[in-house]
Amino acid sequence: MTTRGTTDHIRLDERSHVEKPFLDQLAGLGWTVIDLTDEKQKPSDTGRENFTEVVMLGVLRRQLKIINPWLEEDQVDEVVKQLTANFPSTNLLENNRHLLHLLLENTSVSENRRTGEKSPTVRFVDFTQRDNNSFFAVCQFKIRILGTEHHIIPDIVLFLNGLPVVVVECKSPKVNDAIPEAIDQILRYSEQRGVKGEGSAPLFYYNQFIVVTCRHEAKFGTITTHSEKFFYRWADPYPRTLDELEHGSGSPNDQQRLVAGMLDRDNLLDLIRTFTLFSVNDKGERIKIVGRYQQFRAVKLAVKRLLQGKTPRERGGIIWHTQGSGKSLTMMFMVREMYRHATLSHWKVVFVTDRTQLEQQLAETSQSIGFTVKVADSIKEMKQLLRTDTSDLVMAMIHKFREVDLAETFPELNPSPHILVMTDEAHRGQYKLLRANLDRGIPNAAHIGYTGTPIDKTERVFGDYIDKYTMRQSIEDGVTLEIVYEGRTHNAEVPDQAGMDKAFADMFSEYNLEQRLQILGYGSRDAYLEAEPTIADKAKDMVAHYLTHVYPNGYKAQIVATSREAAVRYKKHVDAALATAIAQLEQANPGSLDLDQLKRMRTDVIISGGHNDLPHLKEYSDPAKHESSIKSFKLAFGKENEGTSGDVGILIVNNMLLTGFDAPIEQVMYLDRVITDHDLLQAIARVNRVSGEAKGKGFVVDYVGIGHHLKKALDAYDEREQKEIIDVLSFPEEELRELQDSHAAIMALLKKYELTDLTDHDAFFDVFYDEDIRFEFILAFKRLTKSLNLLLPARQALDYMGDYKALTAINILAGKHFRDARLSMKGIPPKLRAIVDDHLQSVGIDVKIKPISILDKDFEKDVARRNRTKTKAAEIEHAIRHHLEVDLGDDPDLQASFAEALARIFEEFKNNWNKIYEELEKLRTRIVNAGKEPTYGLHRKKQMPFFRLLRREIYQDATLDDDQIALLVDLTQRVFNVVELELNVTGFWESISSRNKLRAEIQKTLLAPASAGIPGVFANRNRMISRIMELAESKNDTILYAE
Repeated sequence: MTTRGTTDHIRLDERSHVEKPFLDQLAGLGWTVIDLTDEKQKPSDTGRENFTEVVMLGVLRRQLKIINPWLEEDQVDEVVKQLTANFPSTNLLENNRHLLHLLLENTSVSENRRTGEKSPTVRFVDFTQRDNNSFFAVCQFKIRILGTEHHIIPDIVLFLNGLPVVVVECKSPKVNDAIPEAIDQILRYSEQRGVKGEGSAPLFYYNQFIVVTCRHEAKFGTITTHSEKFFYRWADPYPRTLDELEHGSGSPNDQQRLVAGMLDRDNLLDLIRTFTLFSVNDKGERIKIVGRYQQFRAVKLAVKRLLQGKTPRERGGIIWHTQGSGKSLTMMFMVREMYRHATLSHWKVVFVTDRTQLEQQLAETSQSIGFTVKVADSIKEMKQLLRTDTSDLVMAMIHKFREVDLAETFPELNPSPHILVMTDEAHRGQYKLLRANLDRGIPNAAHIGYTGTPIDKTERVFGDYIDKYTMRQSIEDGVTLEIVYEGRTHNAEVPDQAGMDKAFADMFSEYNLEQRLQILGYGSRDAYLEAEPTIADKAKDMVAHYLTHVYPNGYKAQIVATSREAAVRYKKHVDAALATAIAQLEQANPGSLDLDQLKRMRTDVIISGGHNDLPHLKEYSDPAKHESSIKSFKLAFGKENEGTSGDVGILIVNNMLLTGFDAPIEQVMYLDRVITDHDLLQAIARVNRVSGEAKGKGFVVDYVGIGHHLKKALDAYDEREQKEIIDVLSFPEEELRELQDSHAAIMALLKKYELTDLTDHDAFFDVFYDEDIRFEFILAFKRLTKSLNLLLPARQALDYMGDYKALTAINILAGKHFRDARLSMKGIPPKLRAIVDDHLQSVGIDVKIKPISILDKDFEKDVARRNRTKTKAAEIEHAIRHHLEVDLGDDPDLQASFAEALARIFEEFKNNWNKIYEELEKLRTRIVNAGKEPTYGLHRKKQMPFFRLLRREIYQDATLDDDQIALLVDLTQRVFNVVELELNVTGFWESISSRNKLRAEIQKTLLAPASAGIPGVFANRNRMISRIMELAESKNDTILYAE
């Protein structure tokens, strides 16, 4: 059983399981690894003069001469200065953009003195000959924070030709929120948390991307990615296959995939050259983007087809990348990659799209590759642009084309085979007319279709798939969520009278539809779906579901009605159902719902308008009002932005907002309209966007019966595609099975360690002392929380609440006992939190009270409440570790000496818990007293370490009188002054003569007449001088820079 503290255990785990395998894999890919983990670092270890430098200047100079062999020394100086001194601003993003521009566009000097060529190009990176570049990976790269004595030490920094292009932050998988923690550390290092003096922004001027990893999870982002939501996996190491990666019996872990995919030296050069760009996001902020693996793979495969295909069909195909996977960026990268190939650089590229955003992005990209975008807003303009032989980028804005012009037959406009047509959302009906004409007008052009949903089996005009990024892959990557599909109707094709009586009518199936409608008393499907009584009943059911499943965690809903009329009727009945529910909740609110917010919550209808609309429809078709409601809907409850509050909680639609509408806060769609194929897939994708931990999945609640007949609803697709779609939908019975499994798993884990009494908390503390067992519990508890959150408040879920409440109490108390932040209420969604809070209160556990500090007078009394000696010892041990880490961070000497004493206790007494408990109590007393240590007017950080050293060397543990202290303080100041003076010499520690001079000055100070009254100085002077030199070297930056 381990006796190491959590932090030591985790550091070891991070080193052996994350950092070391990362470095080993890089070495296997041809990187030169410099591992400084156990070294006493000097700047010269990484070819630097001091720790403030972030570029390996020696390497940069060498590579510049290899890539540009004609450069002379003074010209190398000039070029290096451009990269390391001439920054356009102090802004991180501007400087980063400036440096990427230099790497891609190169620079020049006045003359090639060998050939006489004027203004020759100087390349910083050789993108065509990989081996002309150098690739270094430095582990524990030390950088001093400007203006302070402190340093940052990123885990791994990757250098291309001496420039730090990638920063990697490794975390043990046992760390609480490993990936968010690593991201926060990167933000600190890059000084992007709004605090100056905590990092080194210059390190990130050269950065192309950031990697955060805990081995089984590894993601990348850029300097503008501040939230985990926009950090992505690199799941496919293309052009390698997963089988080519070294791995155990299972599949390669995320870290192995990312290293093989992004940090393969050829791929890294490609990513920097072709797949990196700056863009502007929805909020108008400039962001840096690096392509994702599916974009990289699709572009490489598509360009390969263009180069190798013999016929237009062989050169084209379909790229199916599910919604939210960045199709417009893939088009962008495609153009860039094409223009890197001499045979493709003169092609004409035609984009067929209805997105103006794509037009703006293309305009920016085309400038950087030397092309202008020509926009065709009409068929006439497009024909003119297609006729020319120039290598243009043509944007055909299809939504602006008139249908009458589309129907007109094109003559042959251009027979060239060097034309590529790329179509966005290739399945749209409008495109079919244009495609027939393009086949006549540009008969030899290649066509690539991009789509977010599969292409109909009857419409494979593009040929076969070039690349697929399916919904399942998107879910595995954490980019979208799985969808729980819940049916509220009976199945008309299955005889079940009891089910029919309880459920709403199946309106999807044509089976006996007329007869069934007759029985219900309606003449048509629409009449039934628009009927007030039907809508009233369904509205009550929707509100009940919303208030128990979705609202408690703060998410929102969309209702899809069969017609505009039905949408308006729904508003009336949903508002009435909400009012009734609020009145009932005011009497009894078992789930502790936020009633104030619920009373403020509004619903709205978003429908299109017609010229002859009646007033009750006209009221809801105003685009300005739509904009305001959508803005409110997208905001979280309680949030405000530019005068708009997030109070709209339910939107009711008929046809609008079913495509292209992105609101991650939406978790449920209530479907009361018969839709199929593309429309169905586009609609249900509204609820699968990631949004916080509490949104484990999206919900589609079906009131028309589509779920019973999914294969029929997806009939336009091939069998294989149907299966891929149905696979990402889960059903309530599957969620119940997952809850049963996760409960069985945690109970089996506890039984394995003989923890059968959920109220014997001390027994849990004894077993959880083992870090590995504690981590097993953390994972099992998280899994149970997730599955319970999805199913609650279903009746079946209530059977598990008793055990869950008891396990939550164990989770909280163990967190306090071990000072372990991973065991907390943080990951428990609000829906469960409300129930659990009541239970914790009833058993006297106050979550808000923090564990008692070792400095607190009541600490001993608190520990004495424990029954077992081991439990008492563990509580003191973890309280001490917490104090050393959190409260003594500013005094590393004290921190180190107490940490050594703690380690010695466990080494010496092994499993003798009585003795360990005794010694820990003594150590705690020493720590408490150390906090009261006077400084006698000396600087706590700079001078007190010297005072302690001299006191130890001269007086050992003796108690000193005032005269002895006065002599010691005077000696400390004199020694410190000579040390500080000499350390200001540049390159002091590298100079033997400077070191010898300081030794002589220290000796002179120790033997000066002022030291005459201090015993043993002369006899012990050599040892004291050595100790003072060691301390001065270890405290160099503190002495020079601490405030």
